[in-house]
Amino acid sequence: MCRPSCCDKAGGQGAGVAAVALILIGTLIVAKIGPIVAQIVHIALEVLRIAALTAGAVLALAVLAWLAVMIVRWRLRHHGAQWHAIPQPANATSWQNVPAGDRPECLACGGSGKVLQLIGGSRYQPGACPVCEPAQWAG
Repeated sequence: MCRPSCCDKAGGQGAGVAAVALILIGTLIVAKIGPIVAQIVHIALEVLRIAALTAGAVLALAVLAWLAVMIVRWRLRHHGAQWHAIPQPANATSWQNVPAGDRPECLACGGSGKVLQLIGGSRYQPGACPVCEPAQWAG
């Protein structure tokens, strides 16, 4: 039998065997490296997931803080800020300058002349009122 010139037996067989050998070697390499690459991709996706969850939590907290500020501003604007003055304590020396007839009962002792004084960590002892006692001495 006569073969055409395109089917030359000497050059065609070597290239086919080399191609099959390259495919087999590539398959073995992919089989060995594939699980390692898959594990790296899995870890990278987990890191991205954790980063996305953290960013979402931070964003949610920022939105909540902004919302709280907006609600407080709205309430202050619509309901008005009611600022109450802090009462100042009465000065004992000004209390003593008021004549005895015009003076109401003592705020410290209620007019009895006795107050409880702290003498220890948790012990109290009745004693003379330091606010109205000087007025009683004066007459």
